Amino acid sequence: MPAKQPLPEPFHQGAFRVRDAMRAGVSADRLRHGSLIAPFRQVRAHAIDTVLDLSTAYATVMAAHHAFGGITAARLWGLPIAERWTKDEPLVIARPRGSTRGFTRGTRHIAVDPVRTTVVEVDGLRLLDPWGTTRTLARELSHEALVQVLDALLTPSQRYPGLALRRDAGRPWATPERLAALLRRDRGLAGVAALRAAAAHARVGVDSRFETIVRLLLVEAGLPEPAVHPLVVVDGIESRPDLGYPDSRIAIEYEGDGHREERQWHVDIDRYARLESAGWITIRVTRAHMARRGAHFVQRVRAALARRAPGSR
Repeated sequence: MPAKQPLPEPFHQGAFRVRDAMRAGVSADRLRHGSLIAPFRQVRAHAIDTVLDLSTAYATVMAAHHAFGGITAARLWGLPIAERWTKDEPLVIARPRGSTRGFTRGTRHIAVDPVRTTVVEVDGLRLLDPWGTTRTLARELSHEALVQVLDALLTPSQRYPGLALRRDAGRPWATPERLAALLRRDRGLAGVAALRAAAAHARVGVDSRFETIVRLLLVEAGLPEPAVHPLVVVDGIESRPDLGYPDSRIAIEYEGDGHREERQWHVDIDRYARLESAGWITIRVTRAHMARRGAHFVQRVRAALARRAPGSR
């Protein structure tokens, strides 16, 4: 194996095309060195650890009329996708309907409407805007997964984990009115019927995909739909539990990883104590409680609602 020689700028980091490096004087032997990865034909990279790394590598040879779409664009936007990314997940490449597709190994190509699809550039990558991305996701995601994505588009929350929509147009990316207008405009396109059905169950204000999951599981179980972040005022102090039934004074809190931080832990204890002092029942839910379609926490919520029903003791 040839000795590892330092690469000149801009090839000393990131991904690059082989021909560009050779034109700059980098030898073929150096480009074959084990310290470099070949994620695609005629492309070299120093490391591929994230979907952003892989997308950046492919962008060096991507056709000018192509853009990232589907699950790839969703991951780049930080939209909620349940499955963890793996290096063997194909990059989804969107092309205008009727244009030339690509056949690069490690990619999957889809056609999109060129008139009603917007391509934006973010951090040097061309990708479908959040709505175009969502529309291509609708071809393959379940109803519940689509509601999670729409909730993310509708949220004004700055605490939603991983959501990168602020790079485009801030948050919320859409209002219910804008969402309805987009659905009307795109009537007849693939995926729009599924999105219309999901929009009926999407809500404003969630902080994570798990808040969406909890809400949908409760409705699926036949319970009333809880309010998202209802305002509760106790002794002049405002609280907004993740979900709740204000008329029954029942709060539902999803305990994600952020609640394990020491400062947040103390804040949570104080908030739960205030709610309890005002006669509220607080039901805490974790990811483990999602098993068997949430049977564990659904039963707890059902019991709490029964205790608060008129005429119950």
